[in-house]
Amino acid sequence: MSPEPSELTFHKIQQQHQRLADLLNQIETLLEQRSRPIDEVVRLLGQLGDQLIKHFETEEAGGYFAEALLHAPQLVARANALMLQHPKMTQSSRKLGGAVDPETSPEAWWEQTRERFVAFRAELHEHERAEDGLIQEVYMRDIGSHD
Repeated sequence: MSPEPSELTFHKIQQQHQRLADLLNQIETLLEQRSRPIDEVVRLLGQLGDQLIKHFETEEAGGYFAEALLHAPQLVARANALMLQHPKMTQSSRKLGGAVDPETSPEAWWEQTRERFVAFRAELHEHERAEDGLIQEVYMRDIGSHD
């Protein structure tokens, strides 16, 4: 028996979460160690933006929330608010590396980029936590309604 479309979407999103987590960890390590060239870190930050775009598109187009919210339509406003954060977060991720200004010292670039990255990562973590909480609430309500 093949999985339901919602199961396939959920699995795909979980895989994307893992790839994002791996990339975030890699970037964090590079920013802490400062052992690689700046342009390599900038390239990885660009990959982060690309992965976020794909991830958010999957959530939005794949019906990740839509199917779940059929069971709990009272949570639609929360889901919409979370989806409205996607463009801002994508834009923020695109600005992480910043332009490597010849006037900026490498030390300043590393510090500024790490600060922006830490703030962005915390924002992304909170966003993902809120999405997970919403989905859990939907399914808890659904399970509770069948008791």
